[in-house]
Amino acid sequence: MTLTRQRAKEIFDKVLKYSTADETEAFITSTTYALTRFANNTIHQNVAEEETALSVRAVADHRTARASTNKLDEISIRQACEGALALARLQPPNPDLLPLPSPQTYRSVDRFYKETANLSPSARAETVSAAIRRAEKDKLTAAGVYSSGATSTALLNSRGLEAFHEETLSEFSITMLGETSSGWAKKTSPLHLELNPEELAGRAARKALEGSAPRDLHPGKYTVILEPSAVLDLLGFLFFDFGGLAVHEGRSCLSGRVGEKLFGDNIFVRDDVFHPLQGGPPFDGEGIPRRRVSLVEQGVVKNLVYARATKIL
Repeated sequence: MTLTRQRAKEIFDKVLKYSTADETEAFITSTTYALTRFANNTIHQNVAEEETALSVRAVADHRTARASTNKLDEISIRQACEGALALARLQPPNPDLLPLPSPQTYRSVDRFYKETANLSPSARAETVSAAIRRAEKDKLTAAGVYSSGATSTALLNSRGLEAFHEETLSEFSITMLGETSSGWAKKTSPLHLELNPEELAGRAARKALEGSAPRDLHPGKYTVILEPSAVLDLLGFLFFDFGGLAVHEGRSCLSGRVGEKLFGDNIFVRDDVFHPLQGGPPFDGEGIPRRRVSLVEQGVVKNLVYARATKIL
C-alpha cells in the first residue's frame, strides 16, 4: 500500500496505542522501485519491488533506542514498540539527551510526478529499444539501466511533530562499447520526461566513436575538463565529511581545517534541499527543517551541517 499522510497517521496511532515510553517517535518509509536492465543490445532483466518499513524510537529515563519492522499488522507494531523500549532500558542514561522536537513548519518541496510513479515496463522497454537501435546504427554494443520509482517518508512523534514528504525518481544510464573504446552517459530526475534517453544514447555513442583507437600519453601535466557527473563523483566522497559530528570526532578530512582554504577560488559548494536538482525531504532525520547551507565559498570551508545534539557540542 502506498504511504500517504493519512496512512502514516493511522500507523502512528497504533504506535501510540502500544508504546508506554516517556516519548515515542515513528519513522515510516515506503518505496516502490522498478528497473529495466539491458546488455549486449538486449533487454535481459525487468524487476520491481515495493516495501514499507517502520522504525520506532522509544525514550525513557534519559535513555533511547530503536526497533524496526517491515510488517504493519497490530502484532508487529506492538513488538516494535516493546522492543524499542526494552532496548532503551538496557542503555546507560544520557544526561544530555534532548527531548524529541516539537511541531515544526516546513517549506514545501514538490518532487512527486504521477507520470514517473506510474511508468510501465513496456514504456521503459520502448525507450531502451530506441537506444539499442542507436547503438546498432553505429555498430556499437549498448548496456545500461532504466529505472523509476517513488518514495514516501513520514516522521511523527508524541510531542505533536508531523512531517511528510513524497517524491519520484527516474534514472537512465547507458554505456556504448566499441572495439577499442567506450562512452557513458547518465541522468536522474524526479520527472522521467526530463531524462531524454535518446540524447543520452547519442552522447554515449559519440564518446565511444570519438575515443576509438586510443593512444598512450606521456607523463605530464594536462588540462582536464570534467563532466558534471564526474565532478559529482568526486564531491560525493566528501558528503559525510561535512557532518559536524564526523568533524568533532576526528573522522572527517575536514577535522581541524574548517576556515581553511582547501579548494580553488572558483569552488563554491552549497547544501540546498530546495534546489531543483537536489533531492530528499525538507526535514532531517529528527524532523528539523533543513535550510540552505553554504559549505565552501571561494575554496574556503565555511560551514558544516549539524544534528541538534551535535550543534551543542
